[in-house]
Parts: sequence; C-alpha cells; structure tokens
Amino acid sequence: MSYKFGSLQDAGGVDHKYGNLFRHDTHPTWSRVTIAADARQIPLMLEIAKRWKGPYGILYVLKGSRLGHEHARYQSPEPCSYDALELFAYTFQEYFEGDGRHHLWFMDVLTGAQLVYDNHNLIYSYGNDDVVIDLMSSKGFTEGDPKIPCPHQHCYNPEFDKIEDEIMESFAWKKFPLQEEHDDP
Repeated sequence: MSYKFGSLQDAGGVDHKYGNLFRHDTHPTWSRVTIAADARQIPLMLEIAKRWKGPYGILYVLKGSRLGHEHARYQSPEPCSYDALELFAYTFQEYFEGDGRHHLWFMDVLTGAQLVYDNHNLIYSYGNDDVVIDLMSSKGFTEGDPKIPCPHQHCYNPEFDKIEDEIMESFAWKKFPLQEEHDDP
C-alpha cells in the first residue's frame, strides 16, 4: 500500500501517523495552529475554510514531479467561491492525501487567513486560532507536539502520475519560482 509520508525504520519505510494532535504556536509577528490529522486532511481543511468569508485563493506548490513538470508555485488565476474550492479539493483529495510531491494552500482573500497542507502531512492554520483550536478539541484532537520523524521519506507514488497532469490542466495557473523560505512552513 502506498502512502504520502513515512518514517524510515530498519530497511524500509512505514506510513507515519502523528496521533491526531494540534499545537498552538505564537510568535511576536504571527501565530498559527499546527494540525497533525492521521486521515481525511482535505475535509478538515474545508471545514475550517468554510468558516471564512471568501473568496478563496489556491496555491499548489509542486516540490517534486515524476512527469517533468516544473517545480514551482502554481497560483489559481483568480479568486474562487467556496463551492469551487470544495470541488477542486475533493476532486483531487486522494492525491493530496496520498502523495508527497506537493504542498497545498487555501487562502481567504479578504482576511488573509491561510491553510497550508504540507508534504509532511501537517496542516498549518494561520488566522482564527481560537476557532480552530475549539474545532480540533471538539473533534477529539489532543494538544501535543507533532514531531517530524528523522529520517523520513516523501513518497511520489506512480498511481498518482495521471492526477499530477490533471491538476496542471485544472486551471490556467499563474506560475512562480519556488521560495524555499515560504514553501516549507
């Protein structure tokens, strides 16, 4: 069985699960909630984003490709409705949750709130911290410190190659170079 992100044990890798944790990080200029969901990350992100006013922006960050697509930031060409965001996310849910070649960002254009789902299977929520913390607690998540295992692996699974192509064709993306300081939350 394939998976997105694994810890390396002995001679091979295993699917890494954090245990449904969240952590609230505060700094002088920003704060965020780090969410370590063991499954169904896309529905969780959509549940958070649905609380925003919208319209929404989408940023797809391709960190690795098995097909030769340029490693870059791909921004949706214009803001979209929640319904369009939901359709995009659910259309490609299996790929987003099952392959490690990318990050996915949702943004609330009006407030600047952001959700970043990274290739370590973590979600970073910027904005509305109290609401997100209450939601995580109501879903049975516990406060803790999700640790990225070392060593670990990001799996680029061949069964998702066709979907990588479909994502590239899903919008007339605006393409920008990778920004390592921003593309690794």
